[in-house]
Amino acid sequence: MEKIFIHCNLPMSVKKKLKKKFRIKVHNADKEILSPEIFLKCASGFNGIISQGNIINREFIEKNKSSLKVISNVGVGYDNVDLKTASKYGIAVFNTPGILNNTVADMTLGLLLALTRKICEGNNYVKDKKWLGNSWPLFWGCDLNGESLGIVGMGSIGKEIAKRANSFGLKIFYNNRKKLNKEIEEEFNANYLSLNKLVEKCKFIILLLPLNNESKHLFNKSIFKRMRKDAYIVNIARGKIIKEIDLVNALIDNDIAGAALDVFEFEPKVNKKLFKLKNVVLMPHAGSATLNTRNKMINMACENISDYLLLKKSNNIVNKEVLNV
Repeated sequence: MEKIFIHCNLPMSVKKKLKKKFRIKVHNADKEILSPEIFLKCASGFNGIISQGNIINREFIEKNKSSLKVISNVGVGYDNVDLKTASKYGIAVFNTPGILNNTVADMTLGLLLALTRKICEGNNYVKDKKWLGNSWPLFWGCDLNGESLGIVGMGSIGKEIAKRANSFGLKIFYNNRKKLNKEIEEEFNANYLSLNKLVEKCKFIILLLPLNNESKHLFNKSIFKRMRKDAYIVNIARGKIIKEIDLVNALIDNDIAGAALDVFEFEPKVNKKLFKLKNVVLMPHAGSATLNTRNKMINMACENISDYLLLKKSNNIVNKEVLNV
């Protein structure tokens, strides 16, 4: 019977199913992601790993290459895994695509509304009992209708955001590695722009691209200087796409109007200067955090590992090259 290490909060029903098929060890995932050092101690010697974002680096993979067969990530992203090393040793890596598209799109628009309409500020103002009756001069924000929205990374989630943005009357522009075909552009009422033109034109910018060597620190001082002074940026992709200190300085210097962040460069550490800024909305990497979606993600991650180890199925595999090894 194969051994599985799980760093994820499993519903009891899912845990019972896995116990019938594997020997499992569940590590409490309530409080934090395990450091690479602790993860090496806790998760070594297993045939499969179900992880919700732990760093699975070259050292871990090389030390477990003789036993480890599969890594199943609970999430769409897999930049936490050293994919090159995993592939080198024939270790399959899976993710959970598709399930969270609508949930993340909803959160993205929620962050944009909270930021532009000063919802968090207003909430705190009322709860702090500062509201004395006259609301006319308070919390003047900006409209979405008629403004320009730039989506950087027009994948599945980007398209769901575009659907919603059309309902708000936003003019949609996008940047992608590959320009979409004309039919898809017309379906989502979206027009392609180069990155430089997009950041210069759009009032609202949403980051949805994956993290890789090209996208790391793509949004830095030079990009923020190109953006409109009244521009707002929302990052719900990966923290390292933004060079955080450059964003902080751009906000302090009023180079841009505001930012909403669900992800951070050094998460869970957040630049303390962000806490003091009123034109910032912060969330703890919770873009997919609904009961329904998270349970579906967990179920898919468990199915991925079960199907691969027991049935040799490879739905949702990221590194397909290992199938030919």
